[in-house]
This record gives sequence, structure tokens and C-alpha cells, in this order.
Amino acid sequence: MTMNSPLEAIMNARHSVRQYDGQTKIGREEMAAILQTAFLAPTALNQQPIRALVIEDAALRQRLCAATGNTSQLTTASAVVLFVLDRENQHQAPAFQASQGQQFDTGDETIGALDAGLIAMQFMLVAKDHGFDTNPMTGFDAAGFTSILELDAQRYRPLLLVSIGKAAVAGKPADHQPLATLVDYR
Repeated sequence: MTMNSPLEAIMNARHSVRQYDGQTKIGREEMAAILQTAFLAPTALNQQPIRALVIEDAALRQRLCAATGNTSQLTTASAVVLFVLDRENQHQAPAFQASQGQQFDTGDETIGALDAGLIAMQFMLVAKDHGFDTNPMTGFDAAGFTSILELDAQRYRPLLLVSIGKAAVAGKPADHQPLATLVDYR
């Protein structure tokens, strides 16, 4: 388990993985440590409306394949983590409970999606520091996931899915645009 690597090296080493070894198990204590650090990411107005559902069960991940085209990530990863917006955002209450009927003003749900992206990116970087590979996925049927996972659709909105495990096939660096086409100074 590699830890405390320089941040830039971790960022340069992280690539999306599509095929995992299917054998690696991530202990709940280690997953909790990764998530604990991930949830230190900032959220708008520090509202912290994002929740994570860690899906370890292989049979359940197989059922979720019907709601996504990313079957190899779902079936070969050690786990997948679903980041959702909790519209009620009841602090100190256990996650993924039935609606209490009290909608919390999370503001524009786009802000919740941005919050989830920050947390998920931090999750992927911390996972890499722990020696794991990841892949973020947005191309899934949120309603299908809500149904299969029996989530309260009024309370929870699935936003982002991240697979995690050990790569069977290394992720390849993406071709990135030159900085000059992405940045301007004024």
C-alpha cells in the first residue's frame, strides 16, 4: 500500500481503467479511510449534501449492468461507489433512509453535481495513493439505478459512479488539449 506520494505524481499516474482484475478485495476499513479523506472536499456553502453508496456485492453489480453500458467496470471492479445528492440532507442521520418528507434547500441541483464531482475526484486521487485504480462514469441510467438499489427517488438523485480496484489492463493517458487552447490570461 503506497501512501503519501507527491500529489502531482498521483495526478499524473491516475488514468481511467476499464478492466479490473476481478480478484482484489478492498477492506471496509481501507474504503472508509479513502472515503473519509474524499469527503473533506469542499461543498457549496459547506452544506455537504452528497452521500456515497459503496456497492461491493458482485450479484448486485451484475444487476446494475442493465442500467449502464459500462459492464466491464461494474463486473470486474472490487466495488463501485455511487455518489448521490441527498435532497433532505439530514446531518447526523444515517445515509440511505426513507424520506422524512422534509426537503432541504440544496439550491440548484447543478451545484450538487459539482459538489459530487469534487468529492469523486478527491476519492479517485486518494484511491490512487492507496494503490487502487478508478474510473468515473456518468453514462448510466439514474432511474434504473434508483429502482434496482431501491433508493427513495424523492430524496436521492444519483449523480456519479466510480469503479475502484486493481487494473487488469492499465489505463491509458488521455490525449489532452494543449494548455494554450484551454487557458487565457487577462
